[in-house]
Amino acid sequence: MKQVYFLIAAMFLGTIANAQVKTPVQAAKDAQVSSITSSETPVQVARDVFWSHDCNVDDCGDWSFDNGALEVGTPWAEIDINFSCTTDGPSGPYNNWAGGSGDGTAASPMNSTTSANGLIMLDSDLFGADANYDANWVENSWFQTVAPVNCADHPYVSISLETRYRCYDNGSSDDSEKCLIEVSRDGINWPAIDSWDEESGIVVYGTDTVASRKEVFPGYGSSDQTDNPSLLEFDITAAAGGQETVYLRFRWSGTWGYSWEIDDIKVYDTPANDTRIDNYLSYTDYERSGYYEYGAWPLSQIPADLAAAAKVYNVGYNEQTNVQLEVTAVGTSASSEGITLAYATADTLGAPYMPTALGPVTVEYMLTADEVDENAENNMATQSFEVTDLSWGRDEGVPTAAAPGEGTDDYIAVSLFDIVDDVVIYAIDVAIMDGSEAGTSVITHLFDGFDDAFLTDQYGGILQSTDEFDLIEGNTNAVGEVVTTWYTFVFDEPFMASAGDWLGAGFEHYGGSNVQYGESKFTADNTAFIYGPFGTGSAYDWYYTNEVPMVRLNLNPNAVNTISEENVSTTGFQMYPSFPNPTNAVTRVQFRLDNASDVTFEVRDIAGKIVYSADMGTQAPGYNSISVDASEFASGVYTYTLSVDGERATDRLMVK
Repeated sequence: MKQVYFLIAAMFLGTIANAQVKTPVQAAKDAQVSSITSSETPVQVARDVFWSHDCNVDDCGDWSFDNGALEVGTPWAEIDINFSCTTDGPSGPYNNWAGGSGDGTAASPMNSTTSANGLIMLDSDLFGADANYDANWVENSWFQTVAPVNCADHPYVSISLETRYRCYDNGSSDDSEKCLIEVSRDGINWPAIDSWDEESGIVVYGTDTVASRKEVFPGYGSSDQTDNPSLLEFDITAAAGGQETVYLRFRWSGTWGYSWEIDDIKVYDTPANDTRIDNYLSYTDYERSGYYEYGAWPLSQIPADLAAAAKVYNVGYNEQTNVQLEVTAVGTSASSEGITLAYATADTLGAPYMPTALGPVTVEYMLTADEVDENAENNMATQSFEVTDLSWGRDEGVPTAAAPGEGTDDYIAVSLFDIVDDVVIYAIDVAIMDGSEAGTSVITHLFDGFDDAFLTDQYGGILQSTDEFDLIEGNTNAVGEVVTTWYTFVFDEPFMASAGDWLGAGFEHYGGSNVQYGESKFTADNTAFIYGPFGTGSAYDWYYTNEVPMVRLNLNPNAVNTISEENVSTTGFQMYPSFPNPTNAVTRVQFRLDNASDVTFEVRDIAGKIVYSADMGTQAPGYNSISVDASEFASGVYTYTLSVDGERATDRLMVK
C-alpha cells in the first residue's frame, strides 16, 4: 500500500530524517505547514482581474493538453498520462486522503468556488495503479492556454488559483515531484522540461533573459497536502508584465504521485499594498524556539518566554513599512517590532503572551502596516489549545485518522515531550481507534530522548514500562470525533522528570490482531516517531511521522489502569475473564496480585478431568497473565481455576 514511512538517517544533526505517510515536510523547508486547516471555499479577494478561467468542462477547448513523451527520450518514453477536465475528484486506489473510499470510485472534487461545473486534474495515483507501476517511471504532463493573455496594459501581473494537492515525492522526500506554473511570451519558448533548477526556469528572448517558472508547492515532501482547497497567488511580472502575448502552462512531474486539482484561475494586476500571513503559524514559534505545540498543555509546563509567530509576506509591489504582527490571547495583546518588507520578500514576526489559568486558549494574529492593505482578509488568523493540569498531549483531542494503515503490524508509536519544569509522571494515556480487536495485549513505555540508543535500537532508551493490558470491547474512538475513551497505563513507580529532560511516550502493539491508535494534528519533522516494518521490503526501523500519535503523559497521582470491570475477586488477588472466549485457539487469562504469591493454574473438562495444568511458581505483585492453547481441546464447556497461596478463583471457558 502507499502508506509510506521514512527511515531515520542521521541522529539530531539539526534534524533526524524521513517519515510516515503523513510525513516529511523537508528539513530544509523554510516553514512548517500551517496548523490552520479549512474545508471551506476560500474567499476570492476583489482584484483587478483582466483574465480568468473557471475550468468549466464545457470550455475545455480553451486549453491544450500534452506530456513529455515526444519531447525527449528515456525516461519519458511511453508516458501517456495527461491532465483532464472533470467534475469528479481523484479515483486512484489511495484517494482516501481526499475523502474517497479507495475502492476505485471517485472522491468528491475539491471544494473550489466553481467545482460544480468542472475543474482540471491530474490523477497520477490512478494512472500509476493502472500502469502497474514499478516506481521507476517519471511522469511529465501539462496543460496550457490555447490563446494568449494580453498583459500589455499591466506592468505588474499576478496569477491566483484554487487548488488541492497531495505530494508523494517518490516516497522518500527527495524533491523529485514538482507542480509548476510556467510562462511563455510566444507559446513556443518555454522553460526546460527535464530539470527544475533556477537556470532551467529561464527563457531567453533576444537580449532578454526572463525568469519564467514558479514552483507551486516548494518544500513539500511525502504526504504533505493542501487545504481543501488552498487559494494560492504568484507574481509573474518578470515574464508577463507589459507583454501583449502571454501563454500560461501548469505542469506536473513525478513518479506515481497522488493528484493535483486546479480551478478558478485568475490573472490580475499585482496590488500596490498587500501583506499577508503566509504558510508558517505557530503558537510556540516552534521553528525558532524549539518548543513543541501541545494540544493539551499543563500550566506547569508552559515556558516563561512563550511567544507566537507567523511568517509574513509582501504580495504588493510597493515596499511596505512598519509591518507588525499583533498577538492577542488570554485578554492581552502584544506586538512585534515593525519591519520593512520589500516586494516579494518574507520574514517571521512574533510576540509574547502567557496563559495563566486552566481552560481553552485562543491565539489571534493580526498583521498591520503603514499603508492601507488592499486585501485585509489574509492579515488575520487564529489557533487554539487547551491549558490543563493533569493531561499532557501533543494532539488536539480529535483524531484525524487511525494509524498505522496496517493495524496488524507490530509497532511502537512515540510522541516527544520537552520537560520545562520538574514534574511527576504517573501514567501514559492512549486513544485506541474503532476496529481495534478486543483482548489484544498492548503496553506503553517511557523513553529517554537523550539516550544514545534512542531511535537506534527498538527499545533503546526505555526508562520504564507499564504492565501489559488487554483491550476492552467497545473502549475505542471514531475518527473526527472528540476522544472520550483514553486507555490509561499506570507505572508501578511514578517517574520523577526534571527540567531539561527530553522524554518519549510510547505505545506498543505486538502485532497479529488489528490495533490502531489515533493520530491528530500536523507536527514538525522529527518530533514524533514510529517503529515497525515500514521501510522498503518491510524493513523494521525507526521512522518519523508528521501526524502526532495520540499518546499522552498523565500527571494524575490518582490515575488507575483501564481494565475490564468484570473480574473474579478473592482476598489478595483478582482474576479477569479469559479472552478470547469462546475460542478454538490460544486464550489468555489475566490476574492481579496484591503481593508476591505462589500461583498454579488448571483447566478441567465437564467431567472434572484436568486437561491442562501449570505450576507458575512465585509471581511478582501486579498484573500477570497465562496463555492456554485450546486448539487440542474438544468442543465443549471447561472450567479454569487460578490458585494463589491456596485461595482459588474459577471461571468458565467455552471451546468451539
